[in-house]
Amino acid sequence: MTERPAIDAAAFADLVEMTGGDVAFVDELVDTYIEEGERLVDALRVAAAAGAPEALVMPAHSLKSSSVNLGALDLGDQCRDLEALARARNVSDARDRVEAIETSFGRARRALLAMREERPAQP
Repeated sequence: MTERPAIDAAAFADLVEMTGGDVAFVDELVDTYIEEGERLVDALRVAAAAGAPEALVMPAHSLKSSSVNLGALDLGDQCRDLEALARARNVSDARDRVEAIETSFGRARRALLAMREERPAQP
């Protein structure tokens, strides 16, 4: 099975369109997403290591929402699943799930930064 792209091009294009094509603002959103995402992944890692499912809920929820907004759909799905399991306090594989989320977040971060680099220069 082929892995989906880290960033769904149509979802990202929708975001750009919603901003009226304000590339500078989109760049700020991406920078904020990366900074906040790193903090959220760290919080997930700490909660998983502590075996504290209740502490997984908020960071999984927040990372899910922001990831979907930027087009990181696989990452959003992973966070949605983790959030649901954490709410049910049924996360026997939390460390593995968080590791997969961390990997997906890294892919999304690299893809977003590459998209910025590949974008034609603005006049």
